[in-house]
Amino acid sequence: MGDYVGVDPVRVRKLADRLQDLEGALAKHGALIRKNFTSWESGLDLSLLGQQTQAVGDDARSMSKRADLARSLLLEGDASGMCTPDGDIINIPWDMTDVNAQSAKEAKQEAATLKKALDDPKGASSREDIEAIARSLADHQDDPTYLAAFANAGGVVDAARVPRALHTEDGTHGGDVLSKDSQNLVAQYATGINRIFKLQSAGKIPPNPEYAKALTNPPGDDMWSVGMLFKYGPKGNEWDTDVLTKVGGAMLDWRSKQPTMRPGYASAMPPYSAGGYVGKGDGGWYHSLGLDPDYASFSKGPDENQSIVDGIRANDPALAVINRLGENADASRHLLADNDSGQRYAADLVDYQWQTPGPVTLDDSDGVRQVLTLAATDQTPGHIDESGVAAANILAAAAKQKDLFDSRTDKHYKKANYVNYPNGTAVALAGITATWADDLGGTGMSTKSGTAGYSAKYHSLIGNNADTVKVMQLFVKNNPGAAAMFDVALHEKVSSAAASKDPTKALTAIGDTAGMLTKAKVNESYTDAQQIDEEHKTNKIILDTAGSLFGFVPAPKLGEAASKLSQKIAEKGLKYSQNLALIGRTVVAPQTDPFSTDNAAKQDALNVDSAKDQKVAFTSSIAQGLIRSGAVPPPTGASWYDPQTGTISPNASNDIDFQGWWNRLPSSAGQYQSVFYGGFDHAEVSPDGH
Repeated sequence: MGDYVGVDPVRVRKLADRLQDLEGALAKHGALIRKNFTSWESGLDLSLLGQQTQAVGDDARSMSKRADLARSLLLEGDASGMCTPDGDIINIPWDMTDVNAQSAKEAKQEAATLKKALDDPKGASSREDIEAIARSLADHQDDPTYLAAFANAGGVVDAARVPRALHTEDGTHGGDVLSKDSQNLVAQYATGINRIFKLQSAGKIPPNPEYAKALTNPPGDDMWSVGMLFKYGPKGNEWDTDVLTKVGGAMLDWRSKQPTMRPGYASAMPPYSAGGYVGKGDGGWYHSLGLDPDYASFSKGPDENQSIVDGIRANDPALAVINRLGENADASRHLLADNDSGQRYAADLVDYQWQTPGPVTLDDSDGVRQVLTLAATDQTPGHIDESGVAAANILAAAAKQKDLFDSRTDKHYKKANYVNYPNGTAVALAGITATWADDLGGTGMSTKSGTAGYSAKYHSLIGNNADTVKVMQLFVKNNPGAAAMFDVALHEKVSSAAASKDPTKALTAIGDTAGMLTKAKVNESYTDAQQIDEEHKTNKIILDTAGSLFGFVPAPKLGEAASKLSQKIAEKGLKYSQNLALIGRTVVAPQTDPFSTDNAAKQDALNVDSAKDQKVAFTSSIAQGLIRSGAVPPPTGASWYDPQTGTISPNASNDIDFQGWWNRLPSSAGQYQSVFYGGFDHAEVSPDGH
């Protein structure tokens, strides 16, 4: 200890990089090295190669920290050393204990250097300084002393400025506003500041609320830069949950204040106009990045305008943060379970404008789907109340959104640009409604219009049928995929209720909710073709998940014949809410095996008799629950029953053998069917709306 060595900062950095490359090569090719030397009968002992790889890695990390310190001392200007024709020689301590002892001082110096570089992003050494400090942050990710000093010196605030500074240097090229190298740098800074937050939550860095404010109230209100830290930074489940929740709320607040999130799109009106994107003078956030779509500009053709709009979509900061939020169940619940702000954020998330208009409208609501689903469908004892409040906020906001969506006009191209409600959001609302079907149906039969909320005392979601039907109308209109999501979850709810000790009340309530969906379908002129598509998707999902969606069948029982989706769900042992989010992804994905095109061509509205028949499909769910509970023996050799998973095909009601088997069951089975039908008939009463 105490020995100093004269080093050239540039050469030490090169040595660190080469040691790191050597570690990577040994790790990647270690097995091949052992194999070859053994086959050559070299006699060399390679048993310690793994330990040597680790040792090289440790040396690389130590050398990298020495390089960081040497560069910092060089920039500080008062480090002892000398200048040579080949470079500057800086005296640094060689022992890592002495190197680490200077980490706080080094961090303060690097924070100051970063600020200077960001203040003049086109300066001669600015890019080099930004790159070097990103590397130093990575080197010190396990050094609370360094990270605390960096944060205290304004490092988090300035890290939130990095994306904008890099863009200033890179410029805008079509739809690209950050080079690949810049994207990697942003990722390094995001990882570094997230480490600060994680260590703060772990009690290893003193708490300071100003750190999070750097991301919720950044310099110059530059939420685009904040969004890019999340877009290129760690996955949502790796971010500090509290910080991610706060940033998610701040980003939604910012989004709600924007004049527009996307440029409008004008359809062609020959011979007067070829149509295209209308972005000039719309006040969009994207203009500050040089993303200026304008079909009327003679200097931009349709391809360039499309490239610009693609860039707008790719650089949407709200989309970036919401996508990360949707990877963190705790943060999603925390955001939407607040009785005050949760209502506001729920309204922001169910907004119909999570889409990108154009020749073909693009759905941007997949992250929203994830957030809503994870926030409002976890009914485990530790999370049911938080999820219940989130569900109440979401459904209340969706009922109001139905009115807003129906009343959109041609002003600013709203009606023409947003023809359908976002698919991802619709699927989430369907899953949430079905998850709470027993509560919504049970309370809806006795609750007056205008009464809704969540009772933490009784762990119950309170709904009224008028609002629930409005939510269903919103998600089911022109969307058989969302209806299928509802069916999948509801079939499982019916099956679970039938398997319970006292199923009568639950089946009546769930039947009421099923009846409300039928009423919503008829009110929205749901077509026969859409009903066929819905049934096709429902059958496929239930058979693909083979009972594992809700944790009924453990992975070993699934066997080789089970679908990849079923295996993935069962093997991961995910919660219901996570499974529902996973299933939702398959619902919104393009279908590789669509329903019959002959049926798709039919646009006949679903008639009243067909609507009433929808309740029959749930007989198979009741039967499945009775089998799984052991109340009735399973059938043998039935094509509609899988004995390995205890799953009955959802369309078994169309099979004459199933009906024959059902007819031979004890009278209690028929009673359960009757109470479900009773709830269904109570809700839809008059499916034609009269």
